[in-house]
Amino acid sequence: MKRILLITGMLFILSACSGQQTQVNDLLKMKTLRYDPAIETGTLNNGFRYFLAENSTPEKKVYIRLVVNAGSMNEDDDQRGVAHIVEHMAFNGTTHFPGNKLIRDLEKAGLKFGIDINAFTDFENTVYTLNLPDNDPVKINLALDIVADWAGRVTINQADLDAERGVVLEEWRARLGAMLRLGDKKSAIEMAGSRYALRDPIGDAETIQNVSRKRVADFYYRWYRPDNMSLVVAGDINKQHILSLLKTKLTMLPVRTDPPEMIDYSVPLPEHWRTAFVHEDEIRTPAVEISFFSPYQEDYSLARYKDDLVNQIMTRLINIRLQHLEKENDEFISTANYYSSATGRETIQSVFSLQLSDEKYDEATLSIFNFLATVEQQGFTQAELDEELERLTRLNEKQKDKTIYSIDLAADMMTAAASHQLLAGQNDKFLLNRYYLKNITLADVNSAFHTMTAVKSRLVMITHPEKIQPQAMDAAALEKNWIESHRLPQKKWDPAAEQITELPDINVTAGSVKLIRTAEEYNIREYQLSNGSRLIYQYNNDNPGKVFFKALTPGGLRSVPDDDYHALRIAVSLTDETGFGRYPLSALQAVFNKSPVVMSTLLDEHQQGFSGWAETDNLEKILTLFHLKLNESRVTEKVWRKYKSEMDKQLAENNKDSQHLFMQKISSLRYPGKHTIYDATQQDLDVLSAEKLTQLYERYISNKTDFTYFISGDIQPRDAEKIAGKYLASVGVKKDGREPVAIEAGTPETPLIVRGLQEPRAEVEIYLVRKNGWRPDNAYYLEIGGEVIQEKLREKLREEASGVYSVTAWFWHNPSEIQDEGRIMFTCAPERVDELIALSERVLTEFEHNGIDRQVFRNKIVQSRNILERTHNSVTGILEDIERSYMLTGGPLLIGASLRANEKASPEETEMVLQDFLRHAGKFHAVLLPAE
Repeated sequence: MKRILLITGMLFILSACSGQQTQVNDLLKMKTLRYDPAIETGTLNNGFRYFLAENSTPEKKVYIRLVVNAGSMNEDDDQRGVAHIVEHMAFNGTTHFPGNKLIRDLEKAGLKFGIDINAFTDFENTVYTLNLPDNDPVKINLALDIVADWAGRVTINQADLDAERGVVLEEWRARLGAMLRLGDKKSAIEMAGSRYALRDPIGDAETIQNVSRKRVADFYYRWYRPDNMSLVVAGDINKQHILSLLKTKLTMLPVRTDPPEMIDYSVPLPEHWRTAFVHEDEIRTPAVEISFFSPYQEDYSLARYKDDLVNQIMTRLINIRLQHLEKENDEFISTANYYSSATGRETIQSVFSLQLSDEKYDEATLSIFNFLATVEQQGFTQAELDEELERLTRLNEKQKDKTIYSIDLAADMMTAAASHQLLAGQNDKFLLNRYYLKNITLADVNSAFHTMTAVKSRLVMITHPEKIQPQAMDAAALEKNWIESHRLPQKKWDPAAEQITELPDINVTAGSVKLIRTAEEYNIREYQLSNGSRLIYQYNNDNPGKVFFKALTPGGLRSVPDDDYHALRIAVSLTDETGFGRYPLSALQAVFNKSPVVMSTLLDEHQQGFSGWAETDNLEKILTLFHLKLNESRVTEKVWRKYKSEMDKQLAENNKDSQHLFMQKISSLRYPGKHTIYDATQQDLDVLSAEKLTQLYERYISNKTDFTYFISGDIQPRDAEKIAGKYLASVGVKKDGREPVAIEAGTPETPLIVRGLQEPRAEVEIYLVRKNGWRPDNAYYLEIGGEVIQEKLREKLREEASGVYSVTAWFWHNPSEIQDEGRIMFTCAPERVDELIALSERVLTEFEHNGIDRQVFRNKIVQSRNILERTHNSVTGILEDIERSYMLTGGPLLIGASLRANEKASPEETEMVLQDFLRHAGKFHAVLLPAE
């Protein structure tokens, strides 16, 4: 019988292989890719396109995306920002959902504004998002009624438009900052001469304030047309039922006989070297970006699919080599990486990006020239290619049966609809990848590299921290040095001497592992190790092939003397950057490149230890690194000098950064005499050395090993037990008696006002604090109370006063703290600060006296339950819950505590907790204003 079963199994395997080969042959005969056959695609009679996918992971969830192929590129000169205004108006009144009824109805259905109800406008598209909490037919019907109104019945009333101008203006204001200004300057150079350079999606303040209702409506009726829109629906649905609903609801949009107007998406590409300089006062890190621009052409042939796979391989090989470039030039290069991305719809930009520690722009540029010349002359090696092909083959096989989540599928379908691209199916990609990974040659990769560097449109972009423009090579010098670097023979590429391809075997005496109890509800096993430590293990295959590890002990930054607060933070960071034991991090890159393995020291305010994750087959690698770290950890002089140099500049920059100074002053007032992450000084840095940091790590981290261990993931119990016996039960347990000390936040008597912002914007923060003991249910009710308050603040500050784009209210009580806390944040026009703070205070007072709106409370409970269930069903989410419970109570008591609190929450109990907090909390206002 056994022989028969074996033969049957062999026949099955042969049959499966034969079937897959037949499928590959069928795909290759087609010559071009096909759209994912699992997705229903089509066009209604009026030209409206649809993309429907049945997917039951997670169960009952439905994700809807309305894609309008019109963004800021479709605007006329007097409409800059109007595409974005139309997006806002879609939430401010439609034929069947006047005023705020649309948002109110969706929130009653369990959707959360800003998360489940959202939209965005970019250069080329406007996309509306609805994430339904379940597949209730009533909710689906509501969502599609709203989509139909968005597509053709947005009312754009004058009063609504005028009220929304302030909100849009505040969104514009909130985005202002040094990084945005720098990005705009770069885009103006990279896309010079194109329509993109003139069409920022957010628009300009003048248009936002003054554009007429007619010009807003003109844009809507001109571009929101059925043959210029698509609907994506993915989730636990019946495709044919959804299609019948679409035919009923969307065919009311009239057929347009005139074709949509053509938009010029081209970016002029000068066929020579260019040098450009950009500067922003608040950006203090020098950088060089070397870009190669080429036209992009849509091509769905299988040959193009292979080329894209070859380019993916080339990108990774380049980035692995750039790690060596960083090491060879670490006196002036901090980081180096390569990527390729779209610059507009019809242009590809391939970028070598270097962050510098010293303003040696020409040296950095020449290092890339020589780097590229080395590859051009010698090519990549067969060993490099073989290793990457092996990694991708392994990854492809694991991706074959990968669970696809509906929200990710909806995102892919949305991208395809927005860019008119083809979305290949998971099985087609698996089969094609398997075929091409066996057939890609070294010549293919080297040819792709040559094609990338051979383009004539090239740009060197220099970001300089000082206002005076530095000296750097002009176009003629760049061309000369480019030719020279490729003419001269480059040094032979040979990184092998410094690389470690396998981790060493560690010499330990294995201990024993004893099962002492289980928590069946959570699939948890608790073990006692022979060294006295505990292991909490959970089998969880929600993330197939992955396993997560933590070793935790009380301690952290609040357990050490104040004088060591910043030093320990730095010691942990630099020890991890140095490496593991006697092995430098750079020497281990070959191990990490082969398969993802992550291990790092964990240090927060009240806890410390180690954390890592890897593929299941590599769990022993994580634990080997764990042992190497415990047995010998150090900070090298080289790593320290580099950090010191960078931090000297960072501290100087912080002294000019108004937002950093603002947070520093807030922290010093709320926590007088206590260190926080904001108050590190030059003096703190100057007293340190590599030797002192090494000693601090050994004293506070290596010498505290009374861990509770956690392993969660796709690993069987007996395998976890065997590994734990060798790697965890063998760890010597060291205790030092340190316990974290909770610090109490104070309430300053007077408000804080700081000036210094470079933008015409005010940043407002309101802090609330009240000393109190921690209970998990009360902590949850406080959090829900904050959500309810945030909703009311949004209604008052945004919808009624048009004074903010968004307002955030967090109310919380962490178990390691001795107080309830709240924080309310918003940005606004400087002249409206006092008005909006007063309005916020009135909202808090109303809650204090009148309690909670029952309908808003019900909405927030439903929304919270959806988020909690998603978190609870994820590997990392449930692991965090398990850690908290076992570290606080020694058992599973607190696992799912928030879900249980959600189930029994009542408006009366939440009201009691919230009102008690508001009546007794101290309040403190802090405002950051523009410089005078």
